[in-house]
Amino acid sequence: MPQRGHLGVLMSPGFVPLFTGIVLLFLSIFLNLRAIRSGAHRKLRQWPREIFEQEENRRFVFILGFMVLYVVVLLGRIHYIAATLIFHVLIFIYLKVGGPLKILLWTLVATFLVSFLLPKAFEMPVP
Repeated sequence: MPQRGHLGVLMSPGFVPLFTGIVLLFLSIFLNLRAIRSGAHRKLRQWPREIFEQEENRRFVFILGFMVLYVVVLLGRIHYIAATLIFHVLIFIYLKVGGPLKILLWTLVATFLVSFLLPKAFEMPVP
């Protein structure tokens, strides 16, 4: 039986990922259909080269790589807080948030928010 939170909303651990996945599936189908109708399939051969030419695309690919590293490699092998801390350090160093002290400060703040504050506020379990 699904659990309900204090607002009466379904709060089972798999509800948000399932709902998000369904919404993303429909949005990606819609986006792909629009791209095919506009002739995007003709430029598919040039796409791999164009990814790394623009800074925004390069940032996206690296951040996506950090996210894959976090989810696939770090989570489940080391403690959740340590994995989150390493992820934030990598992201903030790559995005050049500031000097080492500023990166350390923002890493600690972000890790606290993700590991302690958000799970308490939304009554969600963390690994």
